Amino acid sequence: MAKKFNLEQYKLVKINWLDAMDSDTGWHDLKKMKQSKAEPVQSVGWIINETEKWYTMSADFCSDGTTGRAITIPKDWCQKITLLTNEAIDGSTR
Repeated sequence: MAKKFNLEQYKLVKINWLDAMDSDTGWHDLKKMKQSKAEPVQSVGWIINETEKWYTMSADFCSDGTTGRAITIPKDWCQKITLLTNEAIDGSTR
């Protein structure tokens, strides 16, 4: 079966970003809630779409053209983006 995508057209990156903090439904101590912070997250994948306001990245691609573990991250939430190499561990290229 022929591949329906070409990973070479996408940038492989690691994005360090801050995710919103959500608490469980119910009553919470106000002092504890005032101490809530955003959660630091690291996501790795290929940027499949970029707009003025966000990045959409996906971590998995199948030969049938489907993708999995995709996430859209607002650019305002991003702290650092690191471009990763697409080189295989043994030194050969894919």
